Amino acid sequence: MNVSKGLWRNLVPHRIEVFVWLALLGKVNSKEKLARIGIIPQSENYCVLCNEATESCDHLFIHCHFSRGLWNWWIGLWGLCWVSPSSTYEAFKQWSGPTHGKFLNKIWTAIFFIIIWTIWRERNSRCFENKSSSIAQLQTLILLRLSWWINGWGDSFPYNSDDIIRNPHCLRWDERLSKGTPRTLPKIPNTWSPPSSTTLKWNVDASLNPIEKRSSIGGVLRDCHGTFMCLFSSPIPPVEINHAEVLAIHRAIKIFMAHEHLHQYKLVVKSDSDNAVKWCSNLKPGPWNLTFILNYIDMARKKGMGIDITYKGRESNTVADALARQGLRRQDEFVAWL
Repeated sequence: MNVSKGLWRNLVPHRIEVFVWLALLGKVNSKEKLARIGIIPQSENYCVLCNEATESCDHLFIHCHFSRGLWNWWIGLWGLCWVSPSSTYEAFKQWSGPTHGKFLNKIWTAIFFIIIWTIWRERNSRCFENKSSSIAQLQTLILLRLSWWINGWGDSFPYNSDDIIRNPHCLRWDERLSKGTPRTLPKIPNTWSPPSSTTLKWNVDASLNPIEKRSSIGGVLRDCHGTFMCLFSSPIPPVEINHAEVLAIHRAIKIFMAHEHLHQYKLVVKSDSDNAVKWCSNLKPGPWNLTFILNYIDMARKKGMGIDITYKGRESNTVADALARQGLRRQDEFVAWL
């Protein structure tokens, strides 16, 4: 079978295109394959997402009821119905959007890759880290990944990640242009600057809803190429906004410190709160009730790991800002390695 047709579109990172190519060929290391070649015992070849069947490639990506929940959610957004195909390859051959709009067709092509990749990452998190995400959390992650990679397409798409998560139908943007919306919509400015090759960068932010008395934090970790490595979005107890920004910085550093493979890099943490940056950098005395957290941050900085906490305006913090605002609607913390 020719699985290459329509595959290499440069809509998602190349490593994900390669992975989906292997999935279409049935060559990923599913538990069924690992048991067949003697890497794991036959008794351990069950699907970790549903615990109901053998984890073959087609079961994992298409037939598992957990995975079907993601496919049905996406298709249901557009008022469509779908009968599960017999294989991942058949799903790819049949995959098409509700219209022939150029931009929305690109969205539908990309989302196939993103859902496959999200299922695989969730499977690995459950197998190797004993961590799991709900369907709702994965839906948010799928839309976040889509929003990040849209930025690399060169289209003048006027919506950000938070817009997409609140209203995925904004992805019909191309169709709306064809009905008379001006074609001169401005590009969203991209003022994020990459760190050096030996440095990773956290952008963090906090959000506050004084009416509902809710606070939250969020952050995104990227390397020198701008590749998203990790993100978090978390509700926190109601606090003053600068205090929340300190908690966001603290959470980013804790994640970094907890993963030894990251310690080969220096770390920059960017916040749009000047007060929080000065408190965390010992440039200004912090509030007494943050002493424990500020001491932890100070200890991490003094370990000689090259942790730098700096101020950066909100215009370069759009992803972290969106993640923080999403935290206002969460019941518990969401952390994802990408």
